[in-house]
Amino acid sequence: MNSIRKHIILGFITTLLTFLFLESRSEWHPMHAWNRAVANVSLLYLMVIIIFGPLTRLFPNLSIILSWRRVLGIWSGITAIAHIIIIFDGWIEWDLLRLFYIFTPFGGEWVLHPGFALANIIGIIGLIYYLLLMITSNNKSMKILGRKSWEFVQKRTNTLYLLVIIHTFYFLFLHNTKNNNWLQIPFIILVLAIVILQLISFAFTVYKEKKSS
Repeated sequence: MNSIRKHIILGFITTLLTFLFLESRSEWHPMHAWNRAVANVSLLYLMVIIIFGPLTRLFPNLSIILSWRRVLGIWSGITAIAHIIIIFDGWIEWDLLRLFYIFTPFGGEWVLHPGFALANIIGIIGLIYYLLLMITSNNKSMKILGRKSWEFVQKRTNTLYLLVIIHTFYFLFLHNTKNNNWLQIPFIILVLAIVILQLISFAFTVYKEKKSS
């Protein structure tokens, strides 16, 4: 299947998933509901990309799914950018300092919040990683950078995943926890499942290498 068809399919799936996530938080303020909906789609795609690695090592016959990694990465990046735009336009109103300060109703002032600030800094670094991966996710970039340099950049997906997980964990469990967010339990299950799958894949790889030596 060519890349254009893959993008059309992912575009349709992205639209569908976004509206499903949006509908699941219909009681939220629209800006926050849209913000979290596109963020959730981005996270889901990134998790799928991470799963592909250990899954294909355990089941080589599934290696055909690896051809979807590039398209999934691009759409994960697109939805991450949408997440940032919604925050910048609808929440902080392009005042970058508000990424590090929270408003206290009792004091009536903006106060620096270390945890909130750090989570947003991690999110910004994650966005830079996304942009770097998206810009270089093509054959032309491979020719310009050279195969080894290109592979080095593209293999930073695990670093991006870690940054996104930390960022998501903070906003799911530590920030404004009064809002009911059904994603908490699925998030924990998926993160643990990925860790377990990676450990099994690692053990399987070690076993195969020892058996062949």
